[in-house]
Amino acid sequence: MVGVNGDELTRQLIDEGARLLADRGPGGLSLRKLAAAVGTSTMAVYTRFGDKQGLLAAMHREGFQRLGDRLQREAAPGSLLGLGRAYREAALQSPHLYQLMFGPPPAGFEPGEVENKAAAATYAPMLDAVRAAVEQGDLVGDPDRVALHLWVVAHGMVSLELSGQLPGRAENAAARYDDALRLAAQPFMPRT
Repeated sequence: MVGVNGDELTRQLIDEGARLLADRGPGGLSLRKLAAAVGTSTMAVYTRFGDKQGLLAAMHREGFQRLGDRLQREAAPGSLLGLGRAYREAALQSPHLYQLMFGPPPAGFEPGEVENKAAAATYAPMLDAVRAAVEQGDLVGDPDRVALHLWVVAHGMVSLELSGQLPGRAENAAARYDDALRLAAQPFMPRT
């Protein structure tokens, strides 16, 4: 891959590794197959990740980093719907990484402390936004419970969409997603 800088090559390897894992399962992912698929040397892959476990850990971290970055960009106060939309967009942009992040881990892979911290950090913008909404009186209830409820609805809708199990027509998925988020927030709206 002439002219590709290290960061771009790492990104390509991570994305292709996630695709191979999703399409072929853990047995279909090897560093040699990954190198061939991207058009680079196996040495470049080993240098970046060490081994298959290192690749899986990097893929896991990168997925949560992308999700966290996207959510941080939307983390304006009062923007819960914006956060929900950002969650969906991040998942749709990296569906194979999303599968690794939230699906059952491949045999022999267990996220470590760094990967778990990256995962936990993605929840912070939602929790912060809900806390701000409760403080402003836009929502009522325990912020931890409300945030978890909204997170679960967002995650569930995205998971159904990515797996092709969301009822209805695909072209209405974004509108149905927004509707589900609004309905999920209704029990926590102040009664007037």
